Amino acid sequence: MAEVTFEGELESLTPLQKEFVSEVLQNRGLKANRVIIETLGQAGDNYVANVKKITAELENAELFTMVAKVAPTNTILRATMGTAMVFGNECAMYNEILARFRDLQYETGLTEEESFRFPECYGTLSEPMNEIILLEDLKQSNYVMMDRFTPLTNDSVKEVLKSFAKLHAVSFALKKKDPDTFESYHGKLQDLFSVLSANPEFRAFLTGIEMDMISTLDSDSYKKAVKNSVSKLPEQTAKTLKFDRNSRYSVVTHGDSWTNNLMFRLEDNNPVHAILIDYQISKIASPACDLLYMIFSSTDHSTRHQHFYEWIDFYHSELDSSLSNFGLKANHLYPRDQLDADLRRYSRAYFSSSILLFTVLIRKTEDAAKIKESMELNANFKKSRADMLGALDPETLALFKNKIEGLVESYREFGYIE
Repeated sequence: MAEVTFEGELESLTPLQKEFVSEVLQNRGLKANRVIIETLGQAGDNYVANVKKITAELENAELFTMVAKVAPTNTILRATMGTAMVFGNECAMYNEILARFRDLQYETGLTEEESFRFPECYGTLSEPMNEIILLEDLKQSNYVMMDRFTPLTNDSVKEVLKSFAKLHAVSFALKKKDPDTFESYHGKLQDLFSVLSANPEFRAFLTGIEMDMISTLDSDSYKKAVKNSVSKLPEQTAKTLKFDRNSRYSVVTHGDSWTNNLMFRLEDNNPVHAILIDYQISKIASPACDLLYMIFSSTDHSTRHQHFYEWIDFYHSELDSSLSNFGLKANHLYPRDQLDADLRRYSRAYFSSSILLFTVLIRKTEDAAKIKESMELNANFKKSRADMLGALDPETLALFKNKIEGLVESYREFGYIE
């Protein structure tokens, strides 16, 4: 293999990772003169991986770009974030599960428009301390990421719901066609939160975070709603996981669909297609889990007030349409009354997880950088708690309170809490 010259942020890849990048290029028949490594995104976009842009300058003077998700080598951060586990999940998704979904859609004769679309994976390396996933650069196909501080619009939400419907439909179809293969996915996707919850320090961290949140709120009404939310998340999650494991309605879910894990193709500034990225927390669960997570983490109360029930109707209609491509019906595989029941059943856990996620979403770039630096230096959750809500500037604190109050108002309006 010809030697490839690497330039840019050389220290961000290990020697083995650089060798892997060279092999991937060679296997694709691409002869590169040099490869340039650059940081992609900014602090606050991703806490689990270091995301890089890999640009290969080819012999024919063309450029080939890839997005590289690179595992941190800091042992403290790896332990805190469960790096080996979440990279293992994403490798399983790209190498086995999504690949099988792609094949099933092809075998069924689905068009590109009818199919669930996900980033092409050029290769994965799962050796500990050298994990890397090389992915299609969706910006080359005119996909963009929305501003995480701006709530998703009605049109954006509908495009995400279409993608959810296609993902869940192909999952239901595989479950019906090849139940043994689907069953094997339970062992390939591990739940990070369950592992973290086994650590008493993490549970104490959640209790402390909840206390800090309550202290920031002015109204007793909001304080009451937040009490026993985040602190009880381990029990809530364990309950939902037990139900998921034995439910005939469980599918492969994305698991982490907030704004930064969604990309949109725009036409005249309007979203016309959404792609889900970042499959590190994917799991087998109810379809309702993806809906609850995205809607309550990434939209605001005003938009939910106008469109929530419309969104649920729209999703179920899209699910039925996507299932029909496989000769299946939503009323048989996931009836609308079951969707409504699941939205209520899982609502409490996603109320708690949304509040916890808000502590990340509100971070300005400079604050997010400090959080990540602290995570790299401190193995204890007590210090992490001090960094999460301590010394928030007035603007960030106001945003945090607004998000919590809007979440409470929505949950009360939809009858999920009193």
